[in-house]
Formats: sequence, structure tokens, C-alpha cells
Amino acid sequence: MPLPGILSRPNLQRLTTLRSRREPDQAWISDLEGYRQVLQGGWSERTCHESFLEPAGPGVPTSRGQCGVSSAWLAEKLEARLVRHVTYCYGDVYSVGQDESIVLGRHCWIEVGRESDSSRLVVDLTGDQSDALRQHEVLHGPHDELQIRLDVDYRARIRLKPSELVDDLVYERLIILKQNLAARAVAR
Repeated sequence: MPLPGILSRPNLQRLTTLRSRREPDQAWISDLEGYRQVLQGGWSERTCHESFLEPAGPGVPTSRGQCGVSSAWLAEKLEARLVRHVTYCYGDVYSVGQDESIVLGRHCWIEVGRESDSSRLVVDLTGDQSDALRQHEVLHGPHDELQIRLDVDYRARIRLKPSELVDDLVYERLIILKQNLAARAVAR
């Protein structure tokens, strides 16, 4: 059975194959596309990381500067769903190969599984900020398979449990995101 290693908008039909390899309690995987859509409705200048507040120009995705706050939101969401071993990660995404250059620096994402497990799940709701990952608005797959299938390596410098986010700089922006999402829900 071939495994896709990623989940992106064009590859949603492959979700069932990927889920069958993982633990049965991971029904949350099928909600990732919806989570990205929900988050887009809450993104604003106030939720954007300050280093990305300068005008981006044409063709830059709306996710630019929203990786930290989106990953923090997802970490809390998954923990509330009782998903085990959820980790908020901050680091760099490297190309795999001869040059091993950074394709997405100072980036945030979620990992599910133990750091020592090479098949831990990487979940990136904003990887499309990078040209190398532009086609993957929602990226999901085992860490080791992403290295093979997409030639990228997610390398965390900082790893936090969802309960530790309250002490991180992203927390203030997370509160704003939650307020934005609540206001949007009331307006509907």
C-alpha cells in the first residue's frame, strides 16, 4: 500500500491510506483542512509576527507570519481532543540533499509523537509561506517520509508542550486570534 507522506488540497483523497498506518484515535487528521480555513478567518495584522508586518507584495500567501499563532492554536485544539504527544515546534525547514539550505526559516509547526520517533507526524498549516512548499497549504505526514517525498527536513530548535505556550511570546497573539475567531462566530 503506497503512503502519500503528505496531505495537501490535491491529495485529500489519500487521507484514508495515511490514517490506516497511524493510530486509530487520529480522526482529527481529517479536520486539518477545515482548521486552516477557520484560522484564515481569524488572521489579522495583530496575529501576524512583527517581523512580517511590512507589505509582502503580490503573490505572497495570507499565511505569511501566521505560523506561530496558528501552530499554537492547533496545539491547544489537539490537546483538547486528547491527542497524545503534541508538541509546538519552532525552528527551520531545510531542503534535503547536497546543499541543505533553509527553505523556510524561523518557522513554527506541530509534531505529534515522540521526538525520538522518526515517523512522528509533522503538521504544518502555513508551510505555503515557502516557495518550496507553496503547493501545500496544509502539510501533514511522517517526518521521515517528508524528507523522502518532499525533500524537506523540519528541524526544531524549540519544542513546547501546549501547556507551556502561556509563557511563550506567541501567547499574546494567540489570545487575539481566539478573540478574532469568537467575534467571527458571533457575526455569523
